[in-house]
Amino acid sequence: MDGQVEVGKKQFPRRKLFGRELPMLMYGFGDSSPSRPESVDVLEDILIDYINNTCVQAAKIAGPRTKVGVEDFKFVLRKDLKKLARVEELIAMNKEIEDARTLFE
Repeated sequence: MDGQVEVGKKQFPRRKLFGRELPMLMYGFGDSSPSRPESVDVLEDILIDYINNTCVQAAKIAGPRTKVGVEDFKFVLRKDLKKLARVEELIAMNKEIEDARTLFE
């Protein structure tokens, strides 16, 4: 790759957003250590495309509303039960953390 990422018709410089986490994740799923930089770059491109597409779908669901909400993302993920369950779990954990913080204040 030439250090550029194409989004739509625009070219953006490649940023290693997940440069530290992905090699560890890849190793955890059986990759060699250290992971090849090319493999990390490809996986990062796939991950960024997935996140971007999910956000675009959620924005389409939101329609004329100015904010994309959690419910929009849940609707996008409704057919992937594993991801939807993980979202629900993270929301519940976040609520527990917020409740615990209010107890300490």
